[in-house]
Amino acid sequence: MDYPNKKDFLNLPDEESFDYKEFLGKVIAKWYLFLISVFLCLLASVLYIKYSVPEYKITSKLLVEDQKNSGGGALSNNMITDFSSLFDLPSNAQNEIDILKSRSLMEKVVDQMHLNVTLFRKGRFKYDELFDDAPFQVNIIYKTDSVNSNAYNIEVSGNGFIHLLDDKNDIDIKGKFGDTLKLKGYDLIFSEKSNSKISGNFLLTIVSKDSKVEALTKQIDAQLSDKQSTTIDLVFNYSLSKKGEVILQSLMDNYIKTNLEYKVQTADSTVAFINRRLVIVQKELLGVEKDFSGFKQQNDLANVTEQSKALVTSASDYYNQLNAQEIQLTVVNDLEKYVKDPANKTIIPSSLTDQDPVFANGIKNYNDLLLERDKLNLSYKDTNPVVISLDGQIENVKENLIKSFEAYRKGLQTSKNELKNRNGIFNNKIKSVPEKERVFLDYSRQQNLKQELYLYLLQKKEETMISKTSTISSARIIDNAKSDQEPYKPKHSLIYLIGLAAGLIIPISYISIRDNLNVIIISKQDIEKHTQVPVVAEIGNNSEKSHLVVVENSRTIIAEQFRSLRTNLQYVIKQGGPQVIMITSNMSGEGKTFISLNIGSALAISGKRVVFLELDLRKPKLSNALEMDNLNGFTNYIISQQGDIDSFIKPTLHHENLFLMSSGPIPPNPSEILLSEKFPLLIDQLKKEYDFIIIDSAPVGLVSDALIIDKYVDVSLYVVRQKYTFKNSLSNLNDLIKNNKLKHVYLVVNDIETKKGGYYGYGYGSYGYGSYNYGDYGQDVKKSFFENLIDKFKRT
Repeated sequence: MDYPNKKDFLNLPDEESFDYKEFLGKVIAKWYLFLISVFLCLLASVLYIKYSVPEYKITSKLLVEDQKNSGGGALSNNMITDFSSLFDLPSNAQNEIDILKSRSLMEKVVDQMHLNVTLFRKGRFKYDELFDDAPFQVNIIYKTDSVNSNAYNIEVSGNGFIHLLDDKNDIDIKGKFGDTLKLKGYDLIFSEKSNSKISGNFLLTIVSKDSKVEALTKQIDAQLSDKQSTTIDLVFNYSLSKKGEVILQSLMDNYIKTNLEYKVQTADSTVAFINRRLVIVQKELLGVEKDFSGFKQQNDLANVTEQSKALVTSASDYYNQLNAQEIQLTVVNDLEKYVKDPANKTIIPSSLTDQDPVFANGIKNYNDLLLERDKLNLSYKDTNPVVISLDGQIENVKENLIKSFEAYRKGLQTSKNELKNRNGIFNNKIKSVPEKERVFLDYSRQQNLKQELYLYLLQKKEETMISKTSTISSARIIDNAKSDQEPYKPKHSLIYLIGLAAGLIIPISYISIRDNLNVIIISKQDIEKHTQVPVVAEIGNNSEKSHLVVVENSRTIIAEQFRSLRTNLQYVIKQGGPQVIMITSNMSGEGKTFISLNIGSALAISGKRVVFLELDLRKPKLSNALEMDNLNGFTNYIISQQGDIDSFIKPTLHHENLFLMSSGPIPPNPSEILLSEKFPLLIDQLKKEYDFIIIDSAPVGLVSDALIIDKYVDVSLYVVRQKYTFKNSLSNLNDLIKNNKLKHVYLVVNDIETKKGGYYGYGYGSYGYGSYNYGDYGQDVKKSFFENLIDKFKRT
């Protein structure tokens, strides 16, 4: 058996690395935990689904009319631009969503349906909410504006008596149907819905309206069906499908009703405004007419209007003619500039002037020559004599035309001056109209204005009244409230999936947490992760009362394990001479005395002379295990003056080749005793008489006795005990080896749990991934399916 180098203790496996194969082995070994956990979690899922309060999804759809394309009811577009702009405001779909989700709208529903009062029937494990199937009705008469939340247990007997209980508020009231049960803040009246006998236990909850409104508002959702449309999808979640449908339908009905009421209210306010204006305008009109009539009677005025109109008409005619002359003068001046400009070679727009025939003929001749030249340019160049001759004619005509412009301008100016004189005459006549006539005209204008305003108001009043009677809502219901057939909560498949996942996660978490929190040695991997010291033997649990399990003809599993240890020692000790073997451990209770006793017995049975040295001087146990006293032993030898050791060595009763030097009396200074010069002499003398010297030393993790003895031994067996030895004890062992304080150390794993079928291991399956089946020699042990599965996995 190769012993590791010191550097191997510096390159231990990473303790934090995850071994999937090891973990899977643990999972398979604990298959029953998974079976139980999955069963319990699925059972919990079934119970949760059965007794949890379901949630139904109730849906509906509204259409909000596009007011941009609709005048709203019977109103025309002209009506909207006037007083009725307040009557039918354009509806915005997003604004309507906010209205549908408003507290004020839900508050109307709560008031109408008395939703703050809820009745439940008491079941075995839960309360079921009642709606129209409730056997009786509860009417509440409020004494105050606000109430506190309360829950009352109601016991109804078959003879119609009611027992109302509230232990929290110390309420215990009895009555019968029709009685008024007086409570603080409100009175309750219970009414039967049918003549059949009612009995059973019920729960009545009464909450404030505000809290109920807030709770229901959170359960409703409104969204646009599409960004391009004005349809609104409403979704309401409630535990009772039929009641949820009624609540959502009532919400939509109240929304449409509120919409109509707003339109009617707006129309009423418009009519009231018009009526107030009509009264004021009527008084003003009567006052103007009375003053006008008195003015005409006082001044004997008649046909003043016709005379004034004639003067104004004549003045307007002359003024229009004067404007026409001004326009002609402006056009002639612009044409003259146009003709004089050498760069202009195009025809003159003659249609702009209202000239005499001579002037018009001159323009026509000039335009004809220009057109003729344009035709010649298509065939001749500008230097052609024909073109040159034509250009001369054009210049002559242009000069004559310019002269005619001057003459025509003078004629227009003369006409303009004449028109100014005539217009001035008519203006003077108008100014000479008497002051009384101007007052007459003012009265007339005031009368017409008030009369037209009065008629206009009468017309708008009639239109508003007609529109009020034909008003329709800007929204309408497309789909009434309808609940899904099945509740959307709890989702059965999801709950079962969660239950299954929890059933798998819980045992996995248990295994992981147990391993992470475990600080003691459970499995072979715990040893391999902390040290490279070879394991020379694995000793199972001793279920017998006797400390000595290795005797003649013993066929038990644990006896065979010690025989296996005896065989393995042949590969770690030097052959051909006596051997000193020290048995130690990290702390007391790990079984070093048990290992010492039985390995010595196994060697003695094989024909070797074996002597025990009980050197755990502080807490000796080997003598007691052999049922012998320790009165005269190692301590006596060290402090005595004699060199003969035979008087201190006693034969045991268990085997003729087995001897003991007990510890002797417990000394006050054990370490100093071991440092005595007689100790190496003792070892040398024992080697002459015995084949094996088995030293049962003190725990190396507590005292240094074993470190003193180590230089005299050939092999040290370090005992670790399953589910007892701490993992950090192996780290201490590594430090001792690296610092040369212990040499030639091998591990013996003690007290391994024995499992059914001959398997033993460190908490799962068998030790490591192999199996040791000593069985009961020659007996076939049947294994379960899962044990065979574990064996197959371990061999992979």
